[in-house]
Amino acid sequence: MANHTLYIATGSQPFSSQFQEMLDMLLTGAAFGQATTLWLTPPALATLKLCPNDTLMQLTDFGVRCVTEKPGREENTPCPVSADPLGYDELLSLRTQCDQILVF
Repeated sequence: MANHTLYIATGSQPFSSQFQEMLDMLLTGAAFGQATTLWLTPPALATLKLCPNDTLMQLTDFGVRCVTEKPGREENTPCPVSADPLGYDELLSLRTQCDQILVF
């Protein structure tokens, strides 16, 4: 993957200015053809479930790939956007394939 950027949304504050800045960076890069993936971690998903963010719906329109961790038996936090559930090894592989990783 050439010039692929992985954004990892880890925080429990997806409506903070930092999270919004990440979305702006992500959408800008994607609009200019940057291969971009957004990994929505369980804490981010849990908070997004409480207060959906319409900005996330634009991600697929810009070609952003969203991924989540495959849920375990006891976890089942729905994702507010279309996302590929990946296992541990797949997520590790994704991290090693990306040229840049940004954690928010």
